[in-house]
Amino acid sequence: MNRRGFYVGMSLVVLSWGLNYVVTKIGVGHFPPADFVFWRFLATTVITLPWMLRTRPGAWRQYAQVALLGFTGVSFYQWAFTTALHDTLAANVAFLFDVSPLMTLVGQRLLKLRPSGPQMFLGAGISLVGVALLVGASRNGSLLGDSLALLAAFLWALFTILTDKFHVPVKGIALTGWMSLFGTLGIMPFISWHGVIPMHPVVIIPLGYTVVFVTIMGLSLWQNAVMAVGGGKASLYLYLVPVIAAVAGWLVLDEAMNVMEACGAVLIILGVSVAEGVIPIKLRRSAQVPPFCE
Repeated sequence: MNRRGFYVGMSLVVLSWGLNYVVTKIGVGHFPPADFVFWRFLATTVITLPWMLRTRPGAWRQYAQVALLGFTGVSFYQWAFTTALHDTLAANVAFLFDVSPLMTLVGQRLLKLRPSGPQMFLGAGISLVGVALLVGASRNGSLLGDSLALLAAFLWALFTILTDKFHVPVKGIALTGWMSLFGTLGIMPFISWHGVIPMHPVVIIPLGYTVVFVTIMGLSLWQNAVMAVGGGKASLYLYLVPVIAAVAGWLVLDEAMNVMEACGAVLIILGVSVAEGVIPIKLRRSAQVPPFCE
């Protein structure tokens, strides 16, 4: 992936995923969240089947790795994400999800994939203050929904780290299809199993959007970006997603953040930016005390 392709791809990812918060919230307002996820990824599996048949994991170990990616990045993450959207504001979910890049940094540090310094810990502290202000502060949201948004952020960070670590030979749309297959199997215990998809635009249109633009296009471009530049650098672009989600939520859903939520959102963005080095801060080292001389 060349530089131009990377920027174009990530721009499409940011736009489609930013709008996804509002689109999915509309869908899960009329259909159970787990059922929404199940039909979304079942449809994705069917559509991507030609690519899956042409490109398959080569060994059982690779199948296991793709299955783990599917369970983490599809089944559990999408269940937490859609349920959070059902219970709280789209903007809350989006800004709390922005803690995910910071979680990715910490995970890379624990796995010794990336060094860390005092700036990362300073940024982490700022973001945690923002999370404390944002969680449960909304009059139209819920503590459970905000907590599930944080769980979704953790699961996405884990998914990103595993994608960067595994580097499975299956890529692009084929990888999206295989992960969707395993993710569909993983979400089955959570679905209600009664009723088919209501043939109503408020469900069909969001489902179609999430299948085509968010999953097949967005997730495929995201996988390619992570494999090309690494999970840490690709995650930087996720900072723009909450801004699009908040504006779309305000315009479409008439959602408005209160002062405390807005302050928390700003601190989360600031803290992650500091931790990533987007905002460089020079930290003074403590002066060394000269040795005592008699």
